[in-house]
Amino acid sequence: MKESVNIALLGKFLSGSCTDPEKESVQKWINESPENQAVFEEYKKVWNLSGMDNTQMVVDIDAGWKELNQRIRAVEALDKEIHFEKQQRNRQLMYVFMRVAAVIIVAFGLFYLFHNINDKRQNTPSLTYVASGISEQAFVLSDGSEIYLNKEAKITYPEKFNAQTREINFEGEAFFNVAHNPDKPFIIHCGEVEVEVLGTSFNLCSCPGENEIVLYLENGEVRFSSLDPANGSIREQIVLIPGYKAVYDKTTGIICRAEFKNQNYLAWKTGVLSFEKTPLPEVLDVLEETYDISIDTDRKYDELTLTARFDNESPESIFEVLHTVFGIDYTIEGQTVLLK
Repeated sequence: MKESVNIALLGKFLSGSCTDPEKESVQKWINESPENQAVFEEYKKVWNLSGMDNTQMVVDIDAGWKELNQRIRAVEALDKEIHFEKQQRNRQLMYVFMRVAAVIIVAFGLFYLFHNINDKRQNTPSLTYVASGISEQAFVLSDGSEIYLNKEAKITYPEKFNAQTREINFEGEAFFNVAHNPDKPFIIHCGEVEVEVLGTSFNLCSCPGENEIVLYLENGEVRFSSLDPANGSIREQIVLIPGYKAVYDKTTGIICRAEFKNQNYLAWKTGVLSFEKTPLPEVLDVLEETYDISIDTDRKYDELTLTARFDNESPESIFEVLHTVFGIDYTIEGQTVLLK
């Protein structure tokens, strides 16, 4: 047993400095039991780790063994430190694992949320409203936004907007008075153009037969973007401020920004036309757009300008004024006006 062996003698045995009888005594003790064998092996390991040499044991066994005991304690302390470091390393690995797991959980959560939202969007019924070809019509969306549709304008919208955005599809001409909501942008899709607003008033013309999509901004701020037809990505984008218009050319795919100085673009809604030293060719263009008519003439009238205001006047009344002021004869046949 461990208590039956002399520690100093065991030290001499390990150092190789004991006599033959002492060596025989230690060997006998080792062979007495497996437990003694195990104890000896432990002491032997410690002895080898201690790095003690034979000289120390020969000169001073007690001092050597004292040093051995100190080294045993040092080794035990080292073992505890290594164990502690392993625990720390395990904790760090566990911390990293938990962080990775948290990221994965959040990613899956966002993935689920995104698809859940998309599913809800897809499941939300879409409604379509088309204004009659006779007169303009007012329309109010579920968020309180007001839309004044010009003749034959078409709007497709969800029965109820989702929690993130307010999106509609639009074709034709309309005046929008969008309810302010900075948390839910109002997005209008019209062909190759996308209009995004938070709350503002503007006139948008996106008619199928026209080569341009035009937006006139009255107040607020609008983000006007052209889209790539192939993948829907944004090709060009501008931000409008009040008093400016954006014009998208469907042929070239280019957006132009320009300032406007009158409200004639709203004549279809207000019935008011105002001209101040306006070249007559420009006046005729406005009349064509406002009254949906075609004006044919052999003259250019570049030298003539008009200053006048018309309030809910018929086309016949306006052409009668042109006849009185400039001596221009005219003939009206259906939606066609011939100037002579």
